[in-house]
Amino acid sequence: MIHFRVRCEESPDPVNGFSTSPDILSRVSELSSASWAYAGLSAAFELGIVRALEEPATAAELGERLDLDADLVADLLGILVALGAIERIGERYAATADFEPFRSGSLARVMSAGVRSDHLQTNEAFRRARDGSLAPGWAHRDPDILVAQGETAGLFRLAAEHVLPSLDGLADRLAEPGSGFLDVGAGVGVLSRELCLVYPEVSALCLEPNATARGLGRDRCLEAGLDGRVQFVSHGIEDLADYESDQFDLALIPQPFLAPEVFAAGLVNVHRVLRPGGWLLVLALDLPAGDQLVAASSRVRARLWGGGAVAPEQLVAQLEASGLRDAQVHPPVGAYRMFVAQRSAVTVGGASALLDEPDTALA
Repeated sequence: MIHFRVRCEESPDPVNGFSTSPDILSRVSELSSASWAYAGLSAAFELGIVRALEEPATAAELGERLDLDADLVADLLGILVALGAIERIGERYAATADFEPFRSGSLARVMSAGVRSDHLQTNEAFRRARDGSLAPGWAHRDPDILVAQGETAGLFRLAAEHVLPSLDGLADRLAEPGSGFLDVGAGVGVLSRELCLVYPEVSALCLEPNATARGLGRDRCLEAGLDGRVQFVSHGIEDLADYESDQFDLALIPQPFLAPEVFAAGLVNVHRVLRPGGWLLVLALDLPAGDQLVAASSRVRARLWGGGAVAPEQLVAQLEASGLRDAQVHPPVGAYRMFVAQRSAVTVGGASALLDEPDTALA
């Protein structure tokens, strides 16, 4: 690459194929460095180096404890130092206060799963690009990919603990016996499992067409002691038209995984099966206006997942057009933004009735 860059600077003749800007090559080099740094971060998690830093230690001590080459450990720790995750004190390394919550426990599991999921999915995308089979749509069957992607949803516990109580009346609803949660595109059921652990009165219905993910989800929910509270079914959001209305207090839709026409029709279906006053949460990939490269990569990721990326104002307009009200956009958490909206209700003669009706054109 260095040789190519020199020729690029010396020979800008497009006929000879060397008209590429050196600045572009520099950016590509930065991306290459970032990818290797990300691989190093992943290795530090997978090899147990991050978890082993419960107290300051030298690279040699960590290498001996984990049966790893000490020089390799030192180089991987160097990436964590550059990241600001750990600090070097003499010959010893220690986790910084900011990184400590991600070193062990649930947040560490989420971060490690997110890094692993990225590697597995980008490797698969590269393989499919090489054989010409790369196309939009989530069709993974590899349990490692499904579990890793599913575990990233552990961030939902933060939403359950911070965002959900701020939604009018929702915390009280979820604390009542018989409360219901609709988990669209549930994957391996992490969202439902997390919500049911936070709110012991909630029962969840998981819509998941992927048979491998359903099987993994059932097993994992059984292991969590949620037998009878989490149900997995094989159909998707488009089949909710066959369900009775007014069943759920909370629903969640992962927009990037649903084709645009399925998502639009699904909003109408979810509006109907929510109980009056119930809430809908929509997860979408963040598209930061100030970082074109991050936004572009999010668009590619969302396209490969099947739904494509949607601008916040467009998604809010879709929520309102489906008959939902009080649509709100929350700040991004990681790569995601959360959107919330409520089904309207008013008491008429002792019964709940809709204030707004969905725009049937979306169906």
